[in-house]
Amino acid sequence: MAQILWLFGEPALEIRSISIDQIVADTAQPRKHHDEESLQGLADSIRQHGLLNPITVTPIPGSSYYRIVTGERRWRAAKLARLETLPCVVREIAEEERLTEQIIENLQREDLQPLEKARAIQQIKETLNLTTREVARRLGLSERTVGYILDLLTLPEEIGEAVVSSPNRPAAGQLTEKHARYLKQLNPYPELQHQVAEHIQQERLNSEETEKLVRAIRTAPTRAREILESAPEQREQIYQELLQAPTVPARHAVVETYAPQSHAAQKVLDMLPLLADIEVSRLPEDELIALQEALRSLQMAVESLLHACEQRSANF
Repeated sequence: MAQILWLFGEPALEIRSISIDQIVADTAQPRKHHDEESLQGLADSIRQHGLLNPITVTPIPGSSYYRIVTGERRWRAAKLARLETLPCVVREIAEEERLTEQIIENLQREDLQPLEKARAIQQIKETLNLTTREVARRLGLSERTVGYILDLLTLPEEIGEAVVSSPNRPAAGQLTEKHARYLKQLNPYPELQHQVAEHIQQERLNSEETEKLVRAIRTAPTRAREILESAPEQREQIYQELLQAPTVPARHAVVETYAPQSHAAQKVLDMLPLLADIEVSRLPEDELIALQEALRSLQMAVESLLHACEQRSANF
């Protein structure tokens, strides 16, 4: 049985009642985790009120079955509620559009795990061969937001799995996406990264406290053990000692102070005069924020190279 909805005198959507046994999940669906308690609550609502919003499906060629495009959670709850048929919007849909719709639907759910969100975005990026900017435009997000989400994939899986979605104030001691942003900066130091994650959870550090802790460790990794084992008041003293903002040398001083040792060293030294020319006091707020992000990325790259140099030097 089909019901046709009309819009401005033209047929807009055709809703069919389809046997629930003819509907199958999409194995490529980005969402993998379904909270059983939440599903049971939805199933109870469906038993009482029926399924108010139809799911979207697409025909599977050469069969009588339909693959879910959006609405898998409603389909699972309807099965728990023992419904025999479901109202479905049936659409012929290209893979690229199907992936986009699935990801957009999942991104709109507050209980979607951040790591699932990151894997979904990476999936559409790889499947459709898109840049981060193109993915952001397709999903209606900023490029920076997409970059932050994808950064979760660079974390060790056990840390990434522990990160919770935080649309509202998260419970103290939980790892949030903001915490993860700072933990990512310790990727060159996996052991320290795990220790900091434990400190966040055990000491219930907020994101600002985490930023200071990570910055101090990155500034003086050889003092990491001292920093982590210090009492909070002692740690604040260490922060004041380590995190005083250094001044960028004047352009002429940069060139005179450092003598090039090699082609690789010269490439680094060539950047210093460019940095010295930046006048932070004259930057508007949006440019200042962008500069901070760029400098953090540069700092990470420098520290990663320095770490590689130190490891290499230890073998000489």
